[in-house]
Amino acid sequence: MLIGQKICLGPFLSGDSTAMFNWLNTLTLAHLNGSYRPNDQMSFDRWFSSFGDDRSRVMFAIRNQGDLRLLGYVQIANIHPVCRTCEMGILIGDTTDHGQGFGTEALQLALCHCWNDLNLNRVTLYVHGDNPCAVHVYGKVGFAEEGRMRDAGYVDGRVVDVVVMGALRPTGIQPITSSQQRRSE
Repeated sequence: MLIGQKICLGPFLSGDSTAMFNWLNTLTLAHLNGSYRPNDQMSFDRWFSSFGDDRSRVMFAIRNQGDLRLLGYVQIANIHPVCRTCEMGILIGDTTDHGQGFGTEALQLALCHCWNDLNLNRVTLYVHGDNPCAVHVYGKVGFAEEGRMRDAGYVDGRVVDVVVMGALRPTGIQPITSSQQRRSE
C-alpha cells in the first residue's frame, strides 16, 4: 500500500466493484475521458476480476486515508519494461470529491511508484484539451505538455483536441540496473 497524507493507494476489494461500475456508466464522468459507451455487467465483471492478470498494467484503488472509502482509481497501463515507458490514467468518481487534492496526491504516489518500483523512465498521458483543470493538475505533479492532436477526440457530440503530456524520471533517481535487480530477487 502506498500511503500519502490524505489518501492511500492499494488493491481493490470485491465490494469496490459496484462503485466502479456506476462511475464507468456515469455520463458526465465518461465525458471527462472520452465518448460515452455504457458498460454491461458481464464485460465489466471480467475486466474488474482481471486486474492482477495483466503484467502490463497496475491498477490502484484510491482510498480516503481517514475511513478507507473508495475515491477512485489510478491506472498505470501499457508498461513496457524494455523501453521503460507506460501510460497513466486517473478517475475520482464522486464529483463531491473533486477539487480536494485527492487526484493530485494519487498521481504523485503513482509517479513515485513508476520511478522507484517499476524502474520506468517515462510516463505518458492523454487529456482532452477542453479540460483545463486536469491539464493544471497534471502539470502540478510534473507532466509537461508535449503536443496536441487536433480533433482527435469526440465528446458529447463535438470534436475536441487531445493533449499529449509526459513526465520523465527525475534526475536524482537512478535507474535500477539488471545486476541490482538480480541481487534483490
